[in-house]
Amino acid sequence: MLSAAQLLDELMGRDRNLAPDEKRCNVRWDHETVCRYYLCGFCPAELFTNTRSDLGPCEKIHDENLRKTYEKSSRFMKEGYERDFLRYLQSLLAEVERRIRRGHARLALSQAQQNAGGPGPVGKNDEKSQVLTEKIEDLVLQIEELGSEGRVEEAQGMMKLVEQLKEEREMLSANPSTIESFAAQEKQMEVCEVCGAFLIVGDA
Repeated sequence: MLSAAQLLDELMGRDRNLAPDEKRCNVRWDHETVCRYYLCGFCPAELFTNTRSDLGPCEKIHDENLRKTYEKSSRFMKEGYERDFLRYLQSLLAEVERRIRRGHARLALSQAQQNAGGPGPVGKNDEKSQVLTEKIEDLVLQIEELGSEGRVEEAQGMMKLVEQLKEEREMLSANPSTIESFAAQEKQMEVCEVCGAFLIVGDA
């Protein structure tokens, strides 16, 4: 959520408190204090406020006039701001998708163990977790080698596999008592397909 000062800045400008004879602050759009994401369209920090996905307040300047100046400048779309902005949005989206997958896996596991009448054998889970850890470590070494060779796309593809293996390992290492408690307390829960939060079924 925007602070009172940021709201006033957007409504009245950053120089709202200056006297008519005082020198105004002429910050350029390419100054380090200006939010580059805001110049590209919007700042992700302004989204999902007061939710689990809240990114916290943005400390940089959000100025509509600076954004218009940037869009009219000869350097528009040439500074790499849009590329960085898209990469950041993709990382946020990937994080939410991981949260949704973990939520579905958690619900499925709790329901399966509840139907089975108790947790599965812990020893086998430990063995599987160890095997997954070894696979993850091997993949990380391969990713580092690919990165040093400049094979970025292949490295990114393997990173997705590493993330999937990590999620599987997290589910195996879940505490059985935690799973049972979750099943008992949240039998009628579902996962929000937008943000990954747990919701009560039928709750408006």
